[in-house]
Amino acid sequence: MTQHPLHGSTDEEFLAGNVAGVVRTGATVRRTVGPWTPAVHDLLAHLESRIGLVPRVYGFDDRGREVLDFMPGRVLDVDHEALSDAQLVSLVSWARRFHEAVSGFTHDGPWRYFPIPMPTLIGHNDLAPYNVCFDGDELCGVFDWDLAGPTTPLDELAFMAWNCVPLTRDIDPDTAAQRLRLMASTYGGVEASQILGGVPQRIDIMLEGIPAAAADGDPGMASLMDLGEPARSRQTLTELITRMPDIAARL
Repeated sequence: MTQHPLHGSTDEEFLAGNVAGVVRTGATVRRTVGPWTPAVHDLLAHLESRIGLVPRVYGFDDRGREVLDFMPGRVLDVDHEALSDAQLVSLVSWARRFHEAVSGFTHDGPWRYFPIPMPTLIGHNDLAPYNVCFDGDELCGVFDWDLAGPTTPLDELAFMAWNCVPLTRDIDPDTAAQRLRLMASTYGGVEASQILGGVPQRIDIMLEGIPAAAADGDPGMASLMDLGEPARSRQTLTELITRMPDIAARL
């Protein structure tokens, strides 16, 4: 007999994450919800028939947690691995299709993501190796949509560059420039220099948004502060800014 997704199993496996407790039970994951959850569910419903690799929403379990598909695939160890060039291409290609699929979708929210000036679409806002999974070099799942909300394609790409080049590490500037060019050519309609130049502004949004959201009572953002944010990322950004001219000169 096939188990109903809302019932799940008595065995729960806690999954890694910094913002909120997530557990796997069978072929589903269970997550705590927030005021943003209805908007996220409407977004995922919009995407379900338009683009693959996003989790289906099954509703809520008897503890009030949302129930979604578990996305099978390998998640990279972000402390010791980086995306291959092929994985980077697969993720950026998906991001371009996602932005096309979400064109025209609007929602009043509320959204969890931090307010930004002049958003042009609803983005994922946390596209990074810790929120995607792969089958070899091919992307096979994109999860953790809680930070979805109004943004811009450049902000989305800048955050991807921060995590996926990754500009958070002091990598060789030739390698950083090559991977930025790869992102730009894969996505299309944007220059590598624009992606690089957009990173400080995008990370500043995060640096300001985390403590503001924590002060407003978001427990996930408070957890991030307990882990050293935003001070940790502020230091990383300061170090990147000193390296940016060398990277830019190679673009």
